[in-house]
Amino acid sequence: MITVLMAVYQGKRYLEQQLDSILAQTVPVQLWISDDGSDDGSRELLEQYRQWYPKQIFLHHRAKELRDSFPGAAGNFAWLLSLAAKDGRAEYVMLSDQDDVWFNNKVKLMVRRMRQLEKGLGSQCPVLLHSDMEVVDEQLNRIHESFFQYAKCNPERTSFAELLVENPVTGGAVMMNRALLSLADNLPRACFMHDWWLAMTASCFGVIDYINEPLYQYRQHDGNVLGAKRTGSAEDIRERLFKGRQVEENYRRMIRQARAFGRQFGERMDGRQRMILNAFLALPYQSAAGRLQNIVRNRFFKSSRLQTAAMCVTMPHAGEKHRRSGRKAGGEKKQG
Repeated sequence: MITVLMAVYQGKRYLEQQLDSILAQTVPVQLWISDDGSDDGSRELLEQYRQWYPKQIFLHHRAKELRDSFPGAAGNFAWLLSLAAKDGRAEYVMLSDQDDVWFNNKVKLMVRRMRQLEKGLGSQCPVLLHSDMEVVDEQLNRIHESFFQYAKCNPERTSFAELLVENPVTGGAVMMNRALLSLADNLPRACFMHDWWLAMTASCFGVIDYINEPLYQYRQHDGNVLGAKRTGSAEDIRERLFKGRQVEENYRRMIRQARAFGRQFGERMDGRQRMILNAFLALPYQSAAGRLQNIVRNRFFKSSRLQTAAMCVTMPHAGEKHRRSGRKAGGEKKQG
């Protein structure tokens, strides 16, 4: 069974197009949807679709206390992933945003590639497969034929060190096998985003692969949580310069995510992986020169040299209180 997980919030404006595109796939799927308390008519629309497609659409809305404890899209997807992991019937799981449009051969091509990978690697190897996408505007007019090119996102960047500093995987492009899903049933609130956490997990314990072909339309609009940007462009650099506090907060979230990863998987990781993780967690405590040496030695490289160099000076320095209480990731216990 192929299960598509969709997290919804205030998505009615584009939701119908996406639902129709998934239901029109040449390979049948089950669609599990969680709405996070929308009041724009999204939930009513979803109920209509559930009645029309009772064998394909299943609604699993989070309770308010769960939304409060782990808010946002990451929390909603984490909830759906935990349900899918416990259910046991899903052979492959895909993720879907509420505002994109899938080409009708997306599932077919991804399943074919996934089965090829499992034939060579074995079904017990965790596999994350993702694809390129076409970047479009609100009206689905093409902005760029390739997200990989537009955002200067190199899908070959799959090492654990590279993934600690930057995520090349977009959630709506993901398919995972059962082996990876079994490691994704307890995403912590500290994860920066669900797709980033999944990519780190697959890099550490399995394989990341990609289809170098756009398989859906990635819609850009004012409501995007994270949109496509021309990484390294003058506009991108200018935006980063005027969002210094946000950049610093993003680095703090990256560090929190890495610590949480160590708590959850430290005992599973090999010695090399623990060494890389601890070297990354040391970056906030180092001088700019020390960071540069650490970055080069452990290959904590971002997509562009400019971004990598900027990390030496824009990452906030840890305070004395945090420095005294810092602990190595490999020796921490898994979260309960």
